[in-house]
Amino acid sequence: MKQHFNFFKLLIVFAVFSAAIIFQSCADDPAASIYDPNIPAGASPTITSISVEGGGGILSGVSTVVIDGTNFTTDTTKIIVFFDAIRAKIISASLTQIKVKAPIVVKDSLQIRVSIQGAENFSAVKYVDLKAAVSLFGNFTSFEEAYGITCDQTGNLYVAMLSSGLGIGLRKYTPSGDTSTYSPKGLSIDVWSALKMGPGGVIYACRNQRALYTINAQGSPPVLFVAGASTAKFYDLDFDKNKNIWTGGADSTVYRIKPDKSISPFSFKPNAIVRTVRVYNDYVYLGGKVDSIEGVWRAPIDGSGNLGTFQQYFNLSAQPGYRPNGSGVFAITFNTDGEMYVGTDGPDGLLLVAPNASGVQKYYPGLFVPNAQNLLFAWGNGGNLYVTRRANGVTTNMLLKINTQKQSAPYYGRGDL
Repeated sequence: MKQHFNFFKLLIVFAVFSAAIIFQSCADDPAASIYDPNIPAGASPTITSISVEGGGGILSGVSTVVIDGTNFTTDTTKIIVFFDAIRAKIISASLTQIKVKAPIVVKDSLQIRVSIQGAENFSAVKYVDLKAAVSLFGNFTSFEEAYGITCDQTGNLYVAMLSSGLGIGLRKYTPSGDTSTYSPKGLSIDVWSALKMGPGGVIYACRNQRALYTINAQGSPPVLFVAGASTAKFYDLDFDKNKNIWTGGADSTVYRIKPDKSISPFSFKPNAIVRTVRVYNDYVYLGGKVDSIEGVWRAPIDGSGNLGTFQQYFNLSAQPGYRPNGSGVFAITFNTDGEMYVGTDGPDGLLLVAPNASGVQKYYPGLFVPNAQNLLFAWGNGGNLYVTRRANGVTTNMLLKINTQKQSAPYYGRGDL
């Protein structure tokens, strides 16, 4: 019996020893690999050039960047484009060209690299600069606010300033941001609703009252230029090519003020509120509200300097996301292509209206706080458009500089051709 037991133990030891050998043998075998050395790696992508769709520099979060090269693919799911470590959104691709959206980053000498799935290597690095499309300007303190703004022909910006809710006069900013006091407060006026550069470097100012003022030189206080009828309201103004001033407000009438200070009224619309005035291509454009409709209306200026009948040019209230008695028009201006910029307090911030109001699109979508008032526009040089803006839920106004990569339509008051 004992012999049978010893033999049984011997069998168990042998079985365990054999299993250990088999296990070790399996452990030493290489794992199956997903790499097949018989499949050749794809050719590495190359970048031959980088450009911007539509021309100009690359604007952060705005521009469509065009990458030309070789060994790309039409399958956008197999493409990765890096701006430094930021992965760009692919718009379209062919074997020799990739289009991507510029990421939201402002930096010089970003490294662009392209990776194609199946290729062993990235492309060689190319360097690009990304500029800000929209940026804060002026270095305001937390208790300062900007209202009326205007620019001269060299790009200097003049800003009607408030501090802790009280007017402190005009401040001058050079294009590089250097600042100085231009005009003291004078008078008992806290807020200039609009400023415009006029002939001879004189700044014209209004404040939704019946009076128009001038600031004649640096260091000079504002002085009364002209006063209208007791029912008149001058909220915004602009000059035509004959240096006549066109102005209006919340009184259903638009006014022409000649250089000799004579005032002529022209009927606009009953129940109208005018917030912005612009002269372009021999038309007077008025932005604001008529009855319950927010929009822009225009009337032609004839050879005698009189106005024809106003017609609606753009209906903001008819746009998706807007409605009657809803978001308003606060500022309008034009570029040399005839496109109209519309500042609103709606969900899109700024809108761009095509020539003859043939179409409308969101302007720089995603770069503006929604439902914030775009109060006033002023064109500087180099395609810069300045905007005073009251952000949603914030009482302090911001001053923004927008790189439009366009040029201003003429401001006749400051002598633009």
